[in-house]
Formats: sequence, C-alpha cells, structure tokens
Amino acid sequence: MLIAFIVNSTEVDNKMEKKLVDLIIELKKDCMEDERQIRTLCNVSLAEYKAVMEIDTTERITCNVLSKKMGLSPSRGSRIIDGLVRKKYLIRVTNPEDRRSFVLSLSSKGAKIKDDIDKERNNCENRIREKLSAKEFDLIKEGLELITEIFHQEQ
Repeated sequence: MLIAFIVNSTEVDNKMEKKLVDLIIELKKDCMEDERQIRTLCNVSLAEYKAVMEIDTTERITCNVLSKKMGLSPSRGSRIIDGLVRKKYLIRVTNPEDRRSFVLSLSSKGAKIKDDIDKERNNCENRIREKLSAKEFDLIKEGLELITEIFHQEQ
C-alpha cells in the first residue's frame, strides 16, 4: 500500500513539474514586468527604452543600424528616431563618411536616462543576488547564458 502511494504521488509530482520552456516563459513575464516598472520610473516608452539601451554612451551609430538593433524596419525605426531627436534623447548629425546619411549619438539627456535605467537594472539584479548564494547566482547565470546561446544558434 505504501509503495503504491509513493509511486502514485511521484507520478503526480512528475506531471505537475514545469517544463523548462514554461519556466522560461514565466521568467520572461516577470522580467517584462520589471522592465515596465523601470520604464515607468524613468518615464520612457518601450521604444525609447530599447533605443537608449542599444547605444553606448560614446557610440555613433547610423539610423539603419539602430533600427536593426531594435528589431524594427528602417521606416518604423526612422519614426522612433525622429521622436527621440525631438525629445532630445538623441543627437542626429550628417555622417562624415557619407553625407547622404546620418549618425546618432546619445545626448546628455539620453545618457542620463541610460544611466538611470542601468541603476534600476542593477537594483533588480542586486535583489536577486541577495536571495542567492554566490554559487547559486553563478550557476543560474551560466545556465541562462547557455540557454541564450542555444536560442541564438537556432535563429
């Protein structure tokens, strides 16, 4: 009787165990919510957030490259970039290598927003670190890096 109970409860536990993909999807939802809270605190839209995070503070980047990094078509990227220039998050100047195109860089206002976002992201990571040992944190990070690499290989 006891053996039957153990076997049956193990079967139930196995059926209820979440698949890795379910955990990834759940983690994605939680990360998206944290990202939304960061955007709210920093008072930026999703597109503004993505653009600012894709440009290093000292980098000069073309409109097409930024659009690609953001996963946008050139025309959609151009509209987003126009808004970022209007809000003074980005500086747009003629490309010295090709006068037909422009290069973008973060303005001081854009760099400040990027810095604010980085601080909030660091706070988020620190909240996770506080709840884990250094070994657990490193193992989770290694696992996530491996999963990310696998997904990138499949694309």
